Amino acid sequence: MDSDDDNMEEIVEGPLDEDDQPHGFCTVTYSSSDRFEGHFTHGEKNGKGKFFFFDGSTLEGFYVDDALQGQGLYTYEDGGVLHGAYVDGELNGPAQEFNGEGTLVFKGQYKDNNRCGECWVYYPDGGCVFGDVNEDGEMTGASVAYIYPDRRTALYGNFVDGELIEARLATLISNEVGRPRFEIAPDSAIYSYDKSTSTCIGTHTLLHDPYETQRVFVADSVIKGAGQGLFAKTDAEADTVMAFYKRSTHHTL
Repeated sequence: MDSDDDNMEEIVEGPLDEDDQPHGFCTVTYSSSDRFEGHFTHGEKNGKGKFFFFDGSTLEGFYVDDALQGQGLYTYEDGGVLHGAYVDGELNGPAQEFNGEGTLVFKGQYKDNNRCGECWVYYPDGGCVFGDVNEDGEMTGASVAYIYPDRRTALYGNFVDGELIEARLATLISNEVGRPRFEIAPDSAIYSYDKSTSTCIGTHTLLHDPYETQRVFVADSVIKGAGQGLFAKTDAEADTVMAFYKRSTHHTL
């Protein structure tokens, strides 16, 4: 997400100074096919400018002495964008990232172009993961939480590279100022990741999803003769659902 200052200039379109350096608003095309459009002062980028990279991505902001400074906007080739603070051409400070549909997918901090500190990663289903990232920018540690779409129910515990390893049911009780606070449910079962493979089948006892068991699902009845009746379920177990709508052939909410 940064320009390569070592690229050799191939074509300069615009005014030049007495040393044949770009001076004023110019377009410079490099040997890599990257292109920069913006203001120059005696060969250095100074003022508003925008890079057009060969892969279709772009980077725009305000340049001082050839380096991007302050707020910048990086646009990915698929239309996603990253708003962030730049210092000497590198991401340093708060940043937000949106996908091509304009949905927030990341919020947190960067240091020298890498994610750092406390970060939020958002998923399409409405859930998100919060915690400190490691040196590779991955959610790893013993104080990471997956927060369900209701922004209240959570699984809090140990994650590695964003994947749950072992966690307990928790409730998000504060998210207004500073770090979110979680309250661990008393006597909570331990939720663990048990991945089956072609040579090993997971044998851990399956636990109810703490979010789904609190939801109410409403659908048309499939019982013959029930007409336009509806049924509702509040439990994830199929037997409980079957017993419920067998007793109620016309239940409206």
